[in-house]
Amino acid sequence: MDPFILKEIGFSENEIKVYMELQKSQMLGASELARRAAINRTLCYQILNKLISKGLVGYVIKNNVKFFMAAHPSKLIDYLKEKQQAVSQLIPLMLEMRPVAERDYSAELFEGKEGLKTIMNDIIRSKPKEWLDLTSGMTTILLPEYYMQQWEKKRAYAKIRARFLVNDTPEGRERGKSLVNLKLSQTRYLPKGLIAPCHIYVYGNKVGITLWSEDSPFGVLIKSREIAQRFSEFFNWLWKISK
Repeated sequence: MDPFILKEIGFSENEIKVYMELQKSQMLGASELARRAAINRTLCYQILNKLISKGLVGYVIKNNVKFFMAAHPSKLIDYLKEKQQAVSQLIPLMLEMRPVAERDYSAELFEGKEGLKTIMNDIIRSKPKEWLDLTSGMTTILLPEYYMQQWEKKRAYAKIRARFLVNDTPEGRERGKSLVNLKLSQTRYLPKGLIAPCHIYVYGNKVGITLWSEDSPFGVLIKSREIAQRFSEFFNWLWKISK
């Protein structure tokens, strides 16, 4: 199992070690568990208490000794649902705290892979009729394939149509092979020699400009109906001269 998935949902590296060792065994004492996870016993107890509070680990007492066991893996789904419900209750309160917008445009900066995911998730949340993507083909190099597969399922479910303009480069051609098979989408390659300097997303009244650099990925999300219209016109001009 790829531990990266557990890290994605908020587990620390040591929590992953302890949780995975318990999944491999029926039950373990703290000392043996600490040895297998290669952490000290005190830290192991701290992590176990956290996992118990999340409902992911339980224990029994035999001869005054605690033995720990992992809950069924399906409990992870319940844990995520509980977190989602808690956040859902928080959102209305946070919206009340936000100042009333005095202008109809804004720009936000997002850094790192999680920042890029924030922009990607905003596309789904906005539910535009169409999403325009000028792409370099670097998306799946930086984000896990399973994440993009799940994201595409959400896009298809939301019935968001997509048009992709891809660099005619080895990386772009490789990415294009997967794009042509996606639902509700069309793909064309930019003329040879014309290389997109970054990713550009156009949807609704927003434009996302992202740099998918392996060292320091980041993106800017601009909210402006006029700018979105200008970028849409630019994309459609490129679409006409692409194949």
